[in-house]
Amino acid sequence: MLNLLIFILISITLVLLGIFIDGLMELHKKDEEDKKNIVREGIEGYLDKTFGFGAVKIFKSILDAEGNFGYLVYLPHYEWFKSPKYKWYEVFDTQSGFQHNEIER
Repeated sequence: MLNLLIFILISITLVLLGIFIDGLMELHKKDEEDKKNIVREGIEGYLDKTFGFGAVKIFKSILDAEGNFGYLVYLPHYEWFKSPKYKWYEVFDTQSGFQHNEIER
C-alpha cells in the first residue's frame, strides 16, 4: 500500500514538474519574440525615416557571430515599362543607433 502511494506521488510530481517546465519554456519563447519585435519595430522606424514610409521591404533577418540581429532589406526602383531594379542594404543595430550599408554585387 505504501509503495502504491509513493508511486502515485512521484507520478503526480513528475506531471506537475513537466507542466511547470513547459510554462517556463513558453515564457522564455515569448520573451525572446518580444525582444525581436522591439528591435524589428525600431529598424522599421529607421527605414521609414531614411528611405520613406513603406519604400523598403525587409527580406531576411541575419544573426551575426556576436549574437546581434541584422536585417537584409531591398529597395525597388521602378522605371516606365521595365521590371524593377533592386538595391540591397544590410541594416544593423550599433551603440549609436541603427546604420545601413549598401551591398555591392
